[in-house]
This record gives sequence, C-alpha cells and structure tokens, in this order.
Amino acid sequence: MLLINRSFRLLWFGQLVSQLGDKAYNIALMWWLFEKTASPFFVSSFLIASMLPELIFGPLAGVYIDRWNKKKILVAADFARGIIILTLAALYQLNLLAIWHIYIAAFFISLCSALFNPTTMSVIPAVVEKNELQQANALSQMIAGAVAIIGPLLGASSVVMLGYTGVLIFNSCSYIISGIAEAFLKIMAIDAVVKESSKESIFFSMLEGFRYIRGDLRVSTLVILVAVVHVFVGSIAVAMPFLANILKGNGLNNLGILQAAFGGGMIVGAVYISKYARNRFKGLHLLYAIVCMGVGILMLGALQLTYIHTVEPYAIICIVIGMCIAVISVFWRTLAQICVPEEMAGRVFSVLSTTGDISLPISMGVFGLLLNFTTNAELLSLAGVFLILIGTGIVYKRRIFFEDITVPKGKIPE
Repeated sequence: MLLINRSFRLLWFGQLVSQLGDKAYNIALMWWLFEKTASPFFVSSFLIASMLPELIFGPLAGVYIDRWNKKKILVAADFARGIIILTLAALYQLNLLAIWHIYIAAFFISLCSALFNPTTMSVIPAVVEKNELQQANALSQMIAGAVAIIGPLLGASSVVMLGYTGVLIFNSCSYIISGIAEAFLKIMAIDAVVKESSKESIFFSMLEGFRYIRGDLRVSTLVILVAVVHVFVGSIAVAMPFLANILKGNGLNNLGILQAAFGGGMIVGAVYISKYARNRFKGLHLLYAIVCMGVGILMLGALQLTYIHTVEPYAIICIVIGMCIAVISVFWRTLAQICVPEEMAGRVFSVLSTTGDISLPISMGVFGLLLNFTTNAELLSLAGVFLILIGTGIVYKRRIFFEDITVPKGKIPE
C-alpha cells in the first residue's frame, strides 16, 4: 500500500511539508541577516543559536518524550514553531523585526526540535507493523533526499517571489499543517510504563537512559557509528565547494550539480530499500554500507589526484555516496527501533540525534582547519581510508552483535 497506512501517511506528509518550509526559512533568514549586517559573524552565530539548545537539552528532552504523550508532543512542537515564525512574519511586516528577535526565535525553535525530532523516530514503530519498519524509514529518508535537491532552489526562489514575509508565513503554515496532520495519528500508548517512569526523578531517568545505552553493546555501537558517519559527512560538506571550484565550468553550477547528485543518490537508495530490499534487512548491511561510503570518499580524492576535472565522474560518485548515506540512515534507525524497548525510545533516540548534531559541526570545523595544511584531494583520500578502516574494524570486532538482527515478521503485538 502507498505509504503503508493512514497514520504513517499523515506523519510522512507532515515531515515533508515542514522540512521544505524549514529549508526556505533558514535560507531566507540567513540572507536577511547578511543584508542587514553584512557580517559573516551574525550568519554563523544564527546557525549556532539554531543548533545549540537542541545539542544541550537533547538528552533531557528524551526523558520527557518517554513520559509524555508522543502525539501531543508532535502536535504541540509543530504548533509552537508555527506560532513563533508567524510572530516573526508579523514583526517583519510591521518593520519591527530586530536581530535579537531572530536569535530568540532560533533558540525556542531549537528547543521544540529537541522534542520533535527524536519523537518522530521513536513513534514510527507505534504506527507501522514491525515488518514494515525498514520501508517506513526508507520512505522518511526520501524526504531528506528530496529536500536536499528542492530545498535550496525553493529557498532562493521563494525569497524572490514571496519576499521575506511570504517565506515566513509559508514556513509557519507548513508547521501548522504538519501539526494538524499529526493530530489525527493513531499511536499505541504504553500508559503503565509512562506512569511508572514518571515517578522517578528527571536526573535518575536521564542516567537510566545512559546506563541502558552503555549496557547494550548493539545500541552503544550505533551511537559510535552515528558519530563516525556524521564526522565523515562533515568532511564532504567542507570539501565540496573547493572541489566544485577546481572542476571545469562554473564553480557554483558544479556545486549545485554535486549537491543534487547527493540528494538524488539518497532518493535512489531509499527507493531501492523501500521497493526491492524489503524484508531482506540484516544488521551487518549497516556496517557494509559504511565501508562502501568510505570507498566513495576515497574515490573523490583519488580522482582529483589523477587530474580528472570534469564534473560528471564526481557526480556519479556523489550519487553512490548519497545511496550509502540513505542506506546507513535507514538501517541505523531500523536497528534502533528493533533493539530499543519502547519505554526507552525517547532517551535513546535523543542521544542518537544529539550525537549526530554534535559530530557534524565539530567535524566541519576540524576538516576546515586541516584544509589549511593539506590539499582537498589528500584530505578526502585520507578521510576515505580512515572510514574504510573504522568500518572494517567494527565489522570484525562487533559483527556478533549485528549478524543475527533481522526485521521481525508479523504484526506489532496488540
């Protein structure tokens, strides 16, 4: 059935609308800050304000996700973000919008995201059958690929066509529409577990989540893998503008082609998993995909060392890397949803989400610094080699924890 069932269709539609709105919103506000201040500091500090609360409060948010009604969290977070951005639109229209408004809005939107994002991942097992988890995660991953391709174009064109007020209203409406859709979700509740966990202190519940992650070697390995993959995705993000600039033709056009290739690869990988690899899932596939991603990054560096400067071979490799990223993303989510008990899902997914969010900006800073001491080709080649070695090492050291994991067949227990 298309998009599995009614509840998942509502969740999927809400994600698509809100993520497209998000992309347009971020591009519009960054451009507004640049026009207002002409300072890279304000643009970069806006990005930090948009991420920092989610990074700091992510593990704490996981405690409340496990205690509160998940549907209400999704609806409240989307409506809150919609109202915040609608307020920005009103301030801009009245010529009252100031820079400090942007930072406050970014802070509270990030807090909402700290609740919303892990809840979305943890709620999927409660709206689809166990044997449909892989397909559901693949369909969700298609959104990331589509937004990677459409998002930048939508963001730039919407500012031109709608103006800042129009973009902000569009993003506000996208959140509100998403919240309305989520209000009709049918999510199985675990009230007994929720009531029992709510008697514990917040600090104790948070520590219990960390102890669970440390005690389950499958889950702790997933946390390591999420960090590793995001670190090396950061290396690609830093290297791409430099790579695009040395290729034949216009550097900006080349960058657009390479970014579109990544997005296209993510869609292809997600479609393949959804349509053709259903019920063939094994935990080791995650580790193999990481090694394959390392080979792709190595090839990006090796091609530069051979002085091939046409964009097409690089675009093909970017498609392959995008496919690997999609496979990795789908598989780690599916693994976590299979292995983690529902009463721990919020805390575990919050840690996984925060781990990825922390690893990516740190890696971009480190790889950006390393580019001052080495060439783009050497950096990508070394990054690829390290990822292959890390992935291969994990395959041999911890394969026993993954080789027997498969997607369960049958329905979710009532």
